[in-house]
Amino acid sequence: MAEDSQKTKRHNLVVEIFGMLSLRFKTLNVYYEAGWTDSFCHLRCWHEHPTLLEAAECGMPHGAGWYVLAVENGKPRQLWKPEEKVVNEFRFRR
Repeated sequence: MAEDSQKTKRHNLVVEIFGMLSLRFKTLNVYYEAGWTDSFCHLRCWHEHPTLLEAAECGMPHGAGWYVLAVENGKPRQLWKPEEKVVNEFRFRR
């Protein structure tokens, strides 16, 4: 059990470091946005959040259908598994 906790902490740390690096080095050109569904429409916040947790906090007030997506080189992409794990841990701890 303690080993799983350590792995989770390492995954979270790696993802957050990547987010902070993207702030310092725009050549990485990755940021996160919150998205949600409303009346069968997919909406986005259009904010350039440097970290997953900031994007998750932005999406949370929009109800149960919120999610986080990465924007890399101007194109949205699905989160990688470690990124998704961070968002899900945030989502289910509250």
